Amino acid sequence: MTNSFRSTVLMIGIGVGFGTAATMSACSQPTRSAPPGLHTGATPEGETPVGEAKPPIDPTDRRSFSELTAGLAGKRVVFVGESHDRYDHHLNQLAVIRGLRERGVDLAVGMEFFQEPFQPYLDQYVTGEIDEKEMLKKTEYYDRWKYDYRLYRDILAYAREHRIALVALNAPAELVAQVSKGGIVGLSPQDRARLPEDMGTAQPGYEARLRPVFEMHGKVSDEQFRRFVDVQTLWDEHMARAARDYLQANPSKTMVILAGSGHVVYADAMPDRLGRMVRADQAVVATGSAGRYAGGEVDFLLAERDAELPPPGRMGLMLASEDTGVTVGDVSPSSPAAAAGFRRGDRIVSIAGERIQGMDDIRLALLDRAPGDMVWVEVRRASTAAGAKPTKRHGRALPLL
Repeated sequence: MTNSFRSTVLMIGIGVGFGTAATMSACSQPTRSAPPGLHTGATPEGETPVGEAKPPIDPTDRRSFSELTAGLAGKRVVFVGESHDRYDHHLNQLAVIRGLRERGVDLAVGMEFFQEPFQPYLDQYVTGEIDEKEMLKKTEYYDRWKYDYRLYRDILAYAREHRIALVALNAPAELVAQVSKGGIVGLSPQDRARLPEDMGTAQPGYEARLRPVFEMHGKVSDEQFRRFVDVQTLWDEHMARAARDYLQANPSKTMVILAGSGHVVYADAMPDRLGRMVRADQAVVATGSAGRYAGGEVDFLLAERDAELPPPGRMGLMLASEDTGVTVGDVSPSSPAAAAGFRRGDRIVSIAGERIQGMDDIRLALLDRAPGDMVWVEVRRASTAAGAKPTKRHGRALPLL
């Protein structure tokens, strides 16, 4: 695999959201019609999208949003797309979840940003058996998803408060790596069994949509492109299968699925795949203008908001993760860290009393810290004095940037 292919997979990789087509019979297709009076971005070829004539619904307008949730309340599956790094998209997702719950809908929330093998820890978090930080640690959130957890925090806290089931949908990273290396055909029988038996193959329309994005990093071989398509197929099929399993096991539940918009606004991504597996009325919600989702099928559009997370507190250190823990890789001579006495090679032992063993521990220790906060950082430093003990421990007060 070339470096350009690997970097492209990482860029598109975790949930940017492209799917491949699945063959469906007419009798198994889900119902996707929008209720009267609400707009849809899905229009016949050549017609003007209704969403262009009617602006997206303001999620803060109670009357309009109540009409939207009334239309969604009769659906078994509600896809709500996102741009992963847009806080307003996640606020809109939470508004949909809250609106449906307040209408008495028995909900579960399926999430792209957690991988299926870690489902037990989401269950324990919702029931209160473990706290937020333990959930993040045990699901390996910071290693496997990497986006600022604060973007999703309100959604998970709301689910925990109201005992709404959280369902991990995504494929494990280890399986994705295998497909990226050898394609779906290269999977072992055991790993192939994690995917639906009747997986569809990529259709020309999907590949045409995907190829320009893939080639942003330069010319690549057809084999590399095929593996990239296989990775996208894996994500969509795995998430659809995980959603199917939950819906079949919980026939009274409505599932709100949160995923990258590319996974949900194109019928050949998750919606038709899930419709192939289980009969269920569906609706697709996205945030932004109809023009953003050209070629997609969006039942309801929500307006974007002027909402940003406050900046996180940062240590201002170049850090390296090693077998022995997290060490300081470099310190700028003019930085607060240098003034506080940090040196290259220091191994971080604790931050604000929390033990540090890996990079995820750094993020957890700083989760609720803001720029300007002072934290106490303990480090272990190699001794340079002849005959001295191998290491010394030092505590430093560090102002966060």
